[in-house]
Amino acid sequence: MSDLLVYLPNHGYSDDDQVYVSWLDANYYVSDKDSDSFKLATTSGGATLIQFSETVTDGFIREVGVTGVTTITGLGHLEGETVKVTAGGNVVGTEIVSGGSITIASTVYTYQVGLSYIMKGRSMRLAVPQVPSALQTKIKRVISVTVRYIRSLLGSAGTEYGGTEYLKPIEAVYSTDSADTDANKRATEGGFNEDNYTTILSDDPVPFTVLATITEVEV
Repeated sequence: MSDLLVYLPNHGYSDDDQVYVSWLDANYYVSDKDSDSFKLATTSGGATLIQFSETVTDGFIREVGVTGVTTITGLGHLEGETVKVTAGGNVVGTEIVSGGSITIASTVYTYQVGLSYIMKGRSMRLAVPQVPSALQTKIKRVISVTVRYIRSLLGSAGTEYGGTEYLKPIEAVYSTDSADTDANKRATEGGFNEDNYTTILSDDPVPFTVLATITEVEV
């Protein structure tokens, strides 16, 4: 799949400028620019570029201020509550509502504000369906956990041992090359035990839908 190329004559942007892209409804960073076009990266100076999916002829791009502030009003129903603000798929502020409003140290144009919540899922004990006792009664160590998900943001995954969660951030895999699929595996800690629960956690107010977890173990 080829990189998305934004054609915008005389745009005036520089590499690493943060911009809001209307048809993707998210903030990205300018990369590989020339005078009439540029690509979009997910992080400043990042190597992960947005991939082309369809031709867009209507929309807009505008620069996102990095030192401004935004006051959000109309929050009287959440007075005194701690809320999180998301924009462009990222949490950009955690504030306490006072006087029906909050002020965040960032310039945002589209955003969502609401109470935080935690999504936590834990797998059942590892087992081989044909012979459950062949794996459940053995002492094991989880080597990696691969999470498959859809329309999701952020989150972490790993193993749970002795009441402690050993979690690492879930990273998206953009490549369609089968040789790159290992990039989404999460090396885990926690020692050797019989249960080897897999835990998935999302503690930010963003969508997260798990399709499957694939666990690699040593017995």
